[in-house]
Amino acid sequence: MTEKTQELKQGKLLFTCTMTFIVITVLAGLLFPDTLYTVGIGTMNYLTDTFGYVYIAGSFVFVAMMMFFAFSKYGQIRLGPDDAKPEFSTISWIGLLFSAGMGTVMLYWGVAEPVYHYVNPLVTTGIEPMTPAAASFALKRSFIHQGIQAWASFAVLGLVIGYLMYRKNENGLVSNILLPWGRDKANGSMGKMINIICVFGAIAGISTSLGQTGLSLGVSIEYLFGIPSSNLVTACLVGVIAVITIICTTTGLEGGIRRLSDYNLYLLAGLIILVGLLGPTKLMVNVYFDTLGNYLNGFFSDALKLPTFAAKDETSWISGWPIYYYAWAIAWAPFVGPFIARVSKGRTVKEFILGSLVLPCLGIFIWVAFFGTIGLESSPEVLKAAAASSKAATFIVLEDFPMGKLISFGVVIALFTCFITSLNSSTFVLSSMCEDGSDNPSNKMRTIWVIAQAAMALTLMMGSTSGIELLQSISLIFALPLIFVLFLCLVSTVKMFRSEFSDEAVKEFAEESQPKTIEANPQVA
Repeated sequence: MTEKTQELKQGKLLFTCTMTFIVITVLAGLLFPDTLYTVGIGTMNYLTDTFGYVYIAGSFVFVAMMMFFAFSKYGQIRLGPDDAKPEFSTISWIGLLFSAGMGTVMLYWGVAEPVYHYVNPLVTTGIEPMTPAAASFALKRSFIHQGIQAWASFAVLGLVIGYLMYRKNENGLVSNILLPWGRDKANGSMGKMINIICVFGAIAGISTSLGQTGLSLGVSIEYLFGIPSSNLVTACLVGVIAVITIICTTTGLEGGIRRLSDYNLYLLAGLIILVGLLGPTKLMVNVYFDTLGNYLNGFFSDALKLPTFAAKDETSWISGWPIYYYAWAIAWAPFVGPFIARVSKGRTVKEFILGSLVLPCLGIFIWVAFFGTIGLESSPEVLKAAAASSKAATFIVLEDFPMGKLISFGVVIALFTCFITSLNSSTFVLSSMCEDGSDNPSNKMRTIWVIAQAAMALTLMMGSTSGIELLQSISLIFALPLIFVLFLCLVSTVKMFRSEFSDEAVKEFAEESQPKTIEANPQVA
């Protein structure tokens, strides 16, 4: 058997392990909710407090390495053969990248976070609440938390998977990042451990987001239609998301998901334009560019902010905001990364990195600047109500805004479509890994995983009064081992890129070393 044909076959193992994990977690949440909550939250707090610098520094390293790859000689490497063409148009590609990534986070926190920081700025800054200085601080922190450090985690995994699948014709198992050290390493115990960590992280990350989205949608239904938010309403909403996802995922990327992402991009652009026309347009535009300048100007100090001499006052805030955001993004990497690799087939490394880091962030920043400005311009009563309820903040702020009901309805639709794309990406990755890295997993496996993810999110949310916090803790716990997988991805990428250029240099040297054939001179004859 040749080395190339000794491919890893772990589908049954991964499926069995992940389903067992789901069943145990769900049963523990139903039978021992308080114990599971105490253990989960306690572990999460310990990890974020003890290893906070790993999340912060790691996210910074991810950004630095991605920019190095993009603007070095490696940026011209194509995710596919040298003559490959992108499968999706630029607009569809951007829509897929955006919707599968932090789109739901933007919709959930786009108003809630600026308002919260405006009312409750970090104590050690000395900024007074609800002042112009607090407004600048609030918007800048929102840019930082939803900016390129979060998106870099997706790009790190997506780049190496895309290179392996489409440049080297390997399957989609994450353990293939070990191939530079030998196929036996990828097929061995370490490869199995990497795959298990990734599928566990994926199921935990998407279940957390599904639960949070369900709760947010439940609150929005209450504000829009007066239907009281309840477990039944949340279950119905999650069920609708699951059914639509099954329909979209079984019709393939080129069908349902691509069209849904296109429509979602147009919807979000329309909402931004509408808010820009109805609100204080000049102020919103000024806020966008001013905050973008502040973000870029203080990037290095803000990107590496950790508790120091004022740790007593800073630790809980830093753990609850930047560390939480970056850990959450790392937990999403196992399913967002391979998905954006799949939709970026045929693009260069530079296109992939700039498309998956810079373009989505610029769109998020516009949303945060425009909708955040509406929030900060609200009355003190509205501000305090919005700051007290992150799930309802957007709808509270829009209640008195011109055409607020219509815009709120558009936000609800966007929440649906963004999350359906995210759920589809996790379903695709989980199904692929459970079918030995298949590039086109079966519809049966996709359907099973949509149902499993929805069941885990709903059972834990409804089985415990603190279900969403429990889901978040599980997600963030898996982020710690995942970050080391991402570090390994970087090392693997460097080795493979260097090897590719080394191989090309050897080939060019061999061609130049061939003896030249001298054509006969016809005149001599």
